[in-house]
Amino acid sequence: MLSQQTRSPLYLIQEMEAAESIEELREINGRILEMVRSAMSAGAETRSLVHLIAHFNDGFTQRIISLMESLEGIVLPAKAAYLALGSEGRGEQTLRTDQDSALIYADDISPAELNDCTIFANRLVEALEFVGIPRCPGNTMASNPQWQHSLTEWQQLLEQWISVPTGEHMVNFGMFQDFRTIHGDSSLEKHLHEFIHATTQRNMLFFPYVAKNIVRFPAPLGMFGRIKTERRGANRGKVDLKKSGIFALTSGISLLALENNVDKGTTWDKLEKLGQMGVLSTKSSETLSEAFTQLVNLRLQRQLSDLAAGHKPSNAIDPLRLPYKMQNQLREALRGVNQLLRILRDHYRLDSISR
Repeated sequence: MLSQQTRSPLYLIQEMEAAESIEELREINGRILEMVRSAMSAGAETRSLVHLIAHFNDGFTQRIISLMESLEGIVLPAKAAYLALGSEGRGEQTLRTDQDSALIYADDISPAELNDCTIFANRLVEALEFVGIPRCPGNTMASNPQWQHSLTEWQQLLEQWISVPTGEHMVNFGMFQDFRTIHGDSSLEKHLHEFIHATTQRNMLFFPYVAKNIVRFPAPLGMFGRIKTERRGANRGKVDLKKSGIFALTSGISLLALENNVDKGTTWDKLEKLGQMGVLSTKSSETLSEAFTQLVNLRLQRQLSDLAAGHKPSNAIDPLRLPYKMQNQLREALRGVNQLLRILRDHYRLDSISR
């Protein structure tokens, strides 16, 4: 009974909020995996579980920031904000495998406050790494000066990324697009969202360019629904769930959402909104939502299995090792991915601009 209690969400939230040191948070972070594993075993619904993980991730970061202030006197200036990016920005991380973040501050910030921003970002990234959340391998983090700018500087960068959609610019925009304030002045986020919407509406060719990049990689389905696995490399004989489906779904839905001024929420939230707006049919919205749920569920199971074995979390699974029912679920999810790619091709008339 005690073991079950210490893995309950309420118990861990209370412990997290009562933690008096970053060292204590490190120990609690290790037990979150057990909470997730226990919830999955009990049959928790995937979307609800992902929402719970996102809630813990936010709470952890905010508690670290609070301890940095009370124990070390490190504070983010009032005219700045710490932003979560990517899956964390959407609030749909499975497990927090690495950090993706940025920093924004007001144009009129003083040199002393700017220095405080740098100190804050460096210390927070270091503390998150200490509690068990690795640095981003690509250095997409608030501690990197390339991801630390004033409002006007971010606007200038975004204008460049949107108006000149080269491969590098589209990658950078894709990493930044789903940003969300975790701590600080949320009005800066609002200004940036408004700027992005206005800029993309002035540069409507941006949407088909990004869509064209997304549809380059169809889901790995062969004749008669055969699931195709990778032929070489570390993932030989496996399917990379992120590369083969999750990326297309999150990117494609975010693109349609952006075009329709929907800039917040999870992929599930965006699908529901696009369905309500008539951008997607109700049937398509439901099919894509189910496909996303299945892929996220498989990815979460794989990550938990890897961590239990002491391995780095992976996105690759061997479909032949899945039970027959799960193989069919994976196959249907990949069909859903290809359905989205067809929607993008039709919506943005990609066949007419492909040459």
